[in-house]
Amino acid sequence: MIQFFKSIPFHMRSAVKSLVRHLVMTLSAASAVMVTLVLLAAFLMIAGNVSGFTNHIEDDIRIHAVLGEDIVSEEQLQTAKAEIEAIEGVKEAELSSKENELKLWIAEKGEIFSIYEGENNPLHNAFFVSVNDPDNIAAISEDIISLDIVDDAMYGGNSISQLISMLNTVRSGIIIFVGLLGFLAIFLISNTIKMGIYARTNEISIMRNVGATNSFIKTPFMIEGMIIGLLGSVLPCIGAYFGYSYLYKAMGGQLFSNVFAFQPINPFVFEIIGILVITGMLVGILGSFLSTTKYLHWKR
Repeated sequence: MIQFFKSIPFHMRSAVKSLVRHLVMTLSAASAVMVTLVLLAAFLMIAGNVSGFTNHIEDDIRIHAVLGEDIVSEEQLQTAKAEIEAIEGVKEAELSSKENELKLWIAEKGEIFSIYEGENNPLHNAFFVSVNDPDNIAAISEDIISLDIVDDAMYGGNSISQLISMLNTVRSGIIIFVGLLGFLAIFLISNTIKMGIYARTNEISIMRNVGATNSFIKTPFMIEGMIIGLLGSVLPCIGAYFGYSYLYKAMGGQLFSNVFAFQPINPFVFEIIGILVITGMLVGILGSFLSTTKYLHWKR
């Protein structure tokens, strides 16, 4: 192990010399990685923001439970709150007084309904109920409405559930596509390194004849793959930072409304940059490892 670490500077020099000597192939491989990582960056940004949209929507989904007309005293309201929060899956029940209900109604329907302010208010006290799992919101709504103290319970119906389902499907599809891009990058680097190996057949044969182990032969190729991956990640990282920053500022940090708020530039973009750099280096190492292992096994 100590000998391996001592040989790393030699392998680094050997890898750099080989990359410079085969500059066209190096640039070709780095370009292939770059294109793959550009697509990866785009889909990571989409996936991250779709995930954020989904979380925002799920956080905003609440059941509007309207209480009976006779539930007015503080003691009755506390009892109602305890009954609703005792239902499995309910996270919290927040009181909305009849006065607040009228304010919300006026904000939604218009000032004409302000005539009902004061003693003329016909609305009932209510609770806004948060749930632990939005997928169970329909069942929880049914449990709430079955309570004697509740007149009605609403949460947005199938449209909200369908929206969440659609966003989850998009998120899953993007994750699958990102995985496919990773395999594509490994394939491209593997083939490029393979061509480099074939171009250096005599050199590898000499190394084996003088007693070089397989790991000693593989190491410079794996370092080459790592450097190629690193070079290929430079432009995607720059594009990801400036591209996302421009889009974020141009859109005002949101799409349509604050429900569809974009992920903040920091740390979101820097996390993506880190993923791009690590992914580029890992697929470079893995692609090189697979190519050299296959070649050395074949030439054994």
